[in-house]
Formats: sequence, structure tokens, C-alpha cells
Amino acid sequence: MTHGVIIGKTPGRDLRKGTFTVGNSEREAKRRRIAERLEALLADYDPSRSQQMLLAVIAGHLDDAERARSAVARIRATNAANRLLRLIPKRKEEQLVSARELLDRWRP
Repeated sequence: MTHGVIIGKTPGRDLRKGTFTVGNSEREAKRRRIAERLEALLADYDPSRSQQMLLAVIAGHLDDAERARSAVARIRATNAANRLLRLIPKRKEEQLVSARELLDRWRP
């Protein structure tokens, strides 16, 4: 930025009007961020059907914790997400079987 003039193009912005372009709004960006975070949470946790809806709320809290301007709002969102995540069991890690164990199982 030089003397209040933007150099280069800001993604999704109309420089003449100073507004978002059609199809690119902060609301849509937030929706995409929450959807990505929800996918990551579903990969890490093993929720029931009702807990899947709760994970969507948790994803919103985590997004707020990352993007909020005030420290108080960030802390509240983080604490709310942590409290809710405790209710959902984590996905169990599958242990890989070694080649030696497979050979031992195969031989009588």
C-alpha cells in the first residue's frame, strides 16, 4: 500500500467500488471455513448422529476463536469449544500389523 492506494488486486474485491465481488462475501468465506474445520473434526472424532450436529457448532466456535478481534471473545469461544469437545469421543487409532506378526499368524 502506498499513500492509501492498493497495489495489486485483492482477491474477491472490486477495487473501483471497494466491495466484494458477486459470490464472494465474508458470510460465504466463513461458511467455507466452518465446513473445512468440520471435516477435520469428523476425521479426528467418532461422533454419533446427534454429536455430528454438535461438531458443526464446535467448528463455528473454533472459527470465532481464531478470527475474533477481542481477546475476551476469543477466550470465550475457545472455552466453549473445549467444553463441547470433551463430550465427543476421539477416534481410536488403528494399529498397523507388522510383517512378522502376519507371518506368525499365517503359520500354524
